[in-house]
Amino acid sequence: MQRLSRDHYTTVLDPSLAPALTIASGEEVLVETWDAYKGVWGEAHEPPERAPATGPIAVQGALPGDALRIEILAITPSAEALHDVRAGRGFLGETFTTRYQTVMPLRDGSLTFPGGITVALRPSIGLIATTPTAIQITASDSGPYGGDLDMKELVAGSTLWLPVFVPGGMLVLGDCHAVLGDGAVGGTGAECAAEVTLRITLEKQRQLPGPRVLTTEHFAVLVSGEDVAEAMRLAVRHMVDFLVHEKGMEPYNAYSLLSLVGDIRMSRTFRPLSPVKMLLAREVLEQIGR
Repeated sequence: MQRLSRDHYTTVLDPSLAPALTIASGEEVLVETWDAYKGVWGEAHEPPERAPATGPIAVQGALPGDALRIEILAITPSAEALHDVRAGRGFLGETFTTRYQTVMPLRDGSLTFPGGITVALRPSIGLIATTPTAIQITASDSGPYGGDLDMKELVAGSTLWLPVFVPGGMLVLGDCHAVLGDGAVGGTGAECAAEVTLRITLEKQRQLPGPRVLTTEHFAVLVSGEDVAEAMRLAVRHMVDFLVHEKGMEPYNAYSLLSLVGDIRMSRTFRPLSPVKMLLAREVLEQIGR
């Protein structure tokens, strides 16, 4: 298995970047990631670089119109995690205006919050993206290529599909979380460095409108937008289209089914671009198109 050090990182998704690593389709790779602050913690400190993403990783033979299937095999977080409250961030950023950081130890499968509260670890990848044709930053930007998704379901055992926009796909990842709630209402998750093991497989001519995720419990589609309501509508549209065009359902049946057993949620706190996810339980999905 090849290993990619976090020394190879970028803070922009730029199609002109050279790959830090090139792999064959189906190959496994271990990727070291920084936390979102690149280890610069402390209420009086601002990191010189935000959201460093390890990569890019090129996959041999990947071309625009293809997709990458990314199986998350393992995520091993570091020994500590950080939560950071600051003015203007999170759902109540106008109320909680004093910067307030909480550093929490991670050990024996749990995070310890002040007061002795323990929370079971559920490490997830916050930032993962193929490289789009136009330059994007890694911090907060997201779109059909993935990006800063903060999707708590991107855990070991889940599979993510991302469209390919440039030769090689040029995959990056970082910004892992020890635990994360939907919406990250206080502005961040439990930010941590990590080691992530992936299996990356090229799927030729698998044209996708955006990220898809299969977990042990759900199938999900993701959409990002400046208007949360419009992003939610588009996520529903993408799920309806999937059920109609790929699973053979009638449009009205697909729409009705999602109203009964589908869930739509925010992945991340409000930012200029907010990612949302439409989820359908696998136990229902597996009954469709038998």
